[in-house]
Formats: sequence, structure tokens, C-alpha cells
Amino acid sequence: MRHLSFLIPLSLICMTSGSGCREPDQITRYRVPKQKSASNSRTTSTTQEMLVAATEKGGEVYFFKLVGPSSRIAPVRSEVKRFLQTVQFSSDGRPTWQLPDGWSETKGTGMRIATLSLDGKGPPLEMAVSTLRQINPDWNAYLSSNLNRWRGQLGLPPLSPEMAADAFEKLDAQNNTIYFTRLNATSASSSTSGNNTLPDRSRRPSRSLSGFDPTAVRGTPPPDWKPAPVTGMRKACFRMQADGQAIEVTVIPAGGDLLANVNRWRGQLKLDPLDQRQLTDSSRNVNAGKLSGKYIAIPGASETILAAIFPDAGRGSWFVKLRGDAKLANSQQEAFKSFVSSLRFGPVFQ
Repeated sequence: MRHLSFLIPLSLICMTSGSGCREPDQITRYRVPKQKSASNSRTTSTTQEMLVAATEKGGEVYFFKLVGPSSRIAPVRSEVKRFLQTVQFSSDGRPTWQLPDGWSETKGTGMRIATLSLDGKGPPLEMAVSTLRQINPDWNAYLSSNLNRWRGQLGLPPLSPEMAADAFEKLDAQNNTIYFTRLNATSASSSTSGNNTLPDRSRRPSRSLSGFDPTAVRGTPPPDWKPAPVTGMRKACFRMQADGQAIEVTVIPAGGDLLANVNRWRGQLKLDPLDQRQLTDSSRNVNAGKLSGKYIAIPGASETILAAIFPDAGRGSWFVKLRGDAKLANSQQEAFKSFVSSLRFGPVFQ
């Protein structure tokens, strides 16, 4: 009985505990990855905008060009168009205009005849006013060539002649027609923020230290060419000075065929345009790696332009151009040809 009396209370304890006398359940732990907060990651985009207008008088074409962030240009778009409609030509063929309140004007040199500073918050927006000779009697083709050149400056692909013709809006000015167009290019980039964010090690120092944008073009410049800032459409830039003269060499992706660009360069030197036969006779073959191109020298009265164009470089055409004082430019012809041959264009670099 003694043993029985001992067992009964024990069984009651097991019953009243609500769990019986089973072995306790095991506790299982799971490791769940911590989700990133939506606020820690964001994508930012930047839109670059270009407003350009062109008008012609007496064989001279006048360009009005404004480039900047779209957020800065948007508030002045209407004002810019109203300004363009004030452009007129005096009896001697020179353009005149009426500046809106807050704008200022600085006289230019060479092809740029004026720089107009627009009023606004932050650094002033600047409109460049330049002039070139009309080198193509077909006005629509001339506009299309320039439009694709401007598109190339923003990294945009060229348009067909039909699409390019539709890209311009005609503005009625005082005694002429203004051809106006607006271009936009948007680039997106991702960034993260937060206490655990690592520094962005992909950022490079200024590319102008080498004279190249290494993601776009590579090559070997002569040792006496000095690297210059690589900005905007310029993917390589070098300069040289000697005996009071100077030259500048640029590498640029752009649109347009060889004849149109050669005649544009000739217009910059106040030379008459060439026809296709004359261009064929004056140009020579040149290679850059596996790419074939054309080389041409354009001597002017005081300046010379040496140029090479590679029309099949993957993303469009590449232009290599040396411009400067005639004597120094002529002395650099062999160095320029050697530089051109050393170039390799992205993204393949062959």
C-alpha cells in the first residue's frame, strides 16, 4: 500500500499539469534574411536637354543653342521661343534681337558671335549664338545633318532624313523663319544610402588626367601633346603649343556623312564646299585597328584642319579632328596620322 499511495499523487501531478508526462517539445530557431528597406535603395535619373534654333540669311546660317539639365531649362522654354521670334536682320545682313529682362549678352569670337546668359536661380544658363556658311544647297538635308550632329552630342542615335525633317518647328520671326527643335537624353543610375553603405569605388578621378574617356576610346598620343578636359561629346582631347601657335585634337562620336562634315569644317575656315568627286580625290584611306576610314587635310588661310572619320564603329561614326594654327598643324600631320592609327573605339576596342 505504501508503494501505491506514492504512485497516485504522481499520476495526479501529470494530469493536472495539462501536458502529461511527455518529453518537452524542442524549440526550433530559423534565421530569416533581413529585408532591405525600400528607402535604402533608389534610382536617380538625369535628363539633359538641348534647345536649338537655326535661321539663314545671305548664305550664312545662324545657330542658337542652349544646353543644360531639363529641370533648369523647363521654366525658360517659352521665354526662349519668344526671344527667338524677335530675331531679325539689319540692312547689312547682321542679326539683331531683343533680350528678355534679366538676360545679358557677351560678345563672342570666331564662329561664336555672342553668348547670352539667362536669368535664373543657380549658375546662369548660357545660350551660344554661332554662325556657319550654308554648305549644302538642300536646306532640309543641311538641317538633318546638323540635327544628327546635335543628337550625337547627347548620345542619341541619328534619325532618318524623313524623321529629321519632322523634328523642327517653324517659328515666324520679324523677317525670317526660325527652325526650332528640342532634344532630350535621360540617363539613370542607382544609388544606396544608409549607415552600412559602402563607398562607391567605381568612381574614377577626372578622366581629363589622361586625355581619354577610357570607356569609349583608347590610343597613344605623341609625348608633346598634353591631355585636355574630356567633357560632353568629347571622348578624347589633347592640346599642343609651340612658337606662339596652338592646336587642339578631339575624338567625337557623331552623325552625318563624310561630305557633309567635311564641308561643315571647310565652312569653319571660310572655304567653299566640295562636291563628292572633289572629296574622293582629296581624301585618303586610313585604318584604326580593324576599322577603315578616310583622312583629309583642309588647309585654310590661317588655320588648318586635319580629320579622319570612321563610319562603321559600332555605335555610329567617330570623328578625329585636329584644328589649329596652320604652320603648327601642318608640322603635326604625321603625328596626327600615327595617333589616328593607334585609336581603338569602344565597346570592342579592336
